[in-house]
Amino acid sequence: MKKYIVSLILLLLFSLSAENEELVKYNSKNSNNTISLFFAGDVMCHLPQFNVAYNSKTYNYNFNICFSKIKPYIEKVNLAIANFEGTTSGKPYTGYPNFSCPDEMLDALKYAGFGLLLNANNHVLDRGKYGLQRTIYQIQKRKLLHIGSYINKNQRDSTYPLIVESKGIKLAFLNCTYGTNEILASKPNSVNYIDTLEILADLKKANDKGADLKIVTVHWGTENELLANKHQRNLANFLVKHGVNLIIGSHPHVVQNSEILYGKDSICVPVFYSLGNFISNQRNLNTNGGIMVKVDIDLHTKQIINTSYLPVYVYRGVLDGAYQYHLIPTPDFLSNPSKYSLNANDSLALIIFDRNTKKRLNNSHLY
Repeated sequence: MKKYIVSLILLLLFSLSAENEELVKYNSKNSNNTISLFFAGDVMCHLPQFNVAYNSKTYNYNFNICFSKIKPYIEKVNLAIANFEGTTSGKPYTGYPNFSCPDEMLDALKYAGFGLLLNANNHVLDRGKYGLQRTIYQIQKRKLLHIGSYINKNQRDSTYPLIVESKGIKLAFLNCTYGTNEILASKPNSVNYIDTLEILADLKKANDKGADLKIVTVHWGTENELLANKHQRNLANFLVKHGVNLIIGSHPHVVQNSEILYGKDSICVPVFYSLGNFISNQRNLNTNGGIMVKVDIDLHTKQIINTSYLPVYVYRGVLDGAYQYHLIPTPDFLSNPSKYSLNANDSLALIIFDRNTKKRLNNSHLY
């Protein structure tokens, strides 16, 4: 059986090398004429993850090594964004269905190079009012940006939509969710839900603030479904119709299809319906990884000129002498498998994840 798996891996590696490489082409050079963004999917912290991150000698947690292989990619962009799905509510730490992960996960995300965390998702209220407020406080304490949930109306009114200026270009970030697991925010706290009237008001506010580009990140869709549903597509068309320039989705925990819609003056609007899991303990087919989407914006035209994606596999095992949840960019593994020394089963799982992801995103290299 083992010989069969090894032979299958070699066959898959050979066939993958013959595929169109531009499909996942990653432009590592950040030109002086562009600004670049990186979007990652769901950051989740299940019980097994913080169990292996715990150091019984120092009595703390360290997740940094999880991100060491993708850190060099993030360092080349101007801003990296991830969906932080859960809370940092303090002890007792818990995984699914009511997440409260150690604060050190935020430290690791900052170490990796992330600057903006998305909080509008169905797990933001897992620990109620205290969890929402403490999570925001811990994010701000680390000088990271956040959008999607707020301590009070004044905080939302003064910071949302979030305007990030880079090289003279103003980017407006919006974030909303389909729901919060039937838990309602306690006043004065608030969470951004998918409310089209509210979204229109927020887009107008972004325009009033002089936004050059409007980026909407949405927590939507059906878990484990590989294709966007009708509700996602309808909302995407609504957003594009009202001037949104980029749509990035999360929640299904698998990578979904992407497409290009056309806004005013036939401007291309990339839509990535779901980036899948960035890091988690989910191990089923298609949930054991995700993609990072790179977006390049031209400084002169102030338009998106290129999008590309980087498949990232979550390897649970020993790498660099440590048993952890390691994020492995699949092109790096495919170009040099011996560098990672994964066993036959993990190698095969990574290859299958990579192949399935490429097939689903066969139109995302058009930029």
